[in-house]
Amino acid sequence: MAVSLQSLANNILLDSLQPMARQSAKTVEANIHMLADRMMTIAGDSRMTTVSTVSPDGTEPPLPNAAATAENRRAVLEEAAEIYELYSIALYSPDGQLTQGVGDAPDRLNNNFFALLKETDNLTTDSSTIYQGRLGITMGMPVKEDGETVLYVVGIYKYDTLNDVISSINLGRSGMAYMVNQEGVVTAHPDQSLAMGRSSLA
Repeated sequence: MAVSLQSLANNILLDSLQPMARQSAKTVEANIHMLADRMMTIAGDSRMTTVSTVSPDGTEPPLPNAAATAENRRAVLEEAAEIYELYSIALYSPDGQLTQGVGDAPDRLNNNFFALLKETDNLTTDSSTIYQGRLGITMGMPVKEDGETVLYVVGIYKYDTLNDVISSINLGRSGMAYMVNQEGVVTAHPDQSLAMGRSSLA
């Protein structure tokens, strides 16, 4: 009888955990999509394009105005930093070097993330959630002009978005939900020290 009850309890728990896990994954995915949409909006802002100056008499071809371009782009970055919860947001050259940014953006993009960003040439999310000794979500998006990638905009969102979702999933007194990447490394956990310490799924 005890064995039967244990088996029944396990089956009931599995039946309830499976839809809960699916729903939780969808919630996390929806939050990631929301962050991604913001990054796409920033990259697609018309103020990101190069400003050209026409000569007074109109006889010379338009020339790029570096100062006006930098000012417009800085305004976009500062607005994004003010509106969204970001550790930093910055623009990087096609070779991964920092050109301008807000916050403590690194001078150069992480090699693995940069390689993936170049390969996809589209919105890219870093699988690691560790950023300069803190937990964060790194996303990058190419900025294009005439179909060519001229810059990459990279933002590091604060970890709060993931933490709120993970911590709100209640599984009894001692149960919990957490996230791992493809290598089985914990990337989000109610106990943030496990994510910071890159604990393994095992």
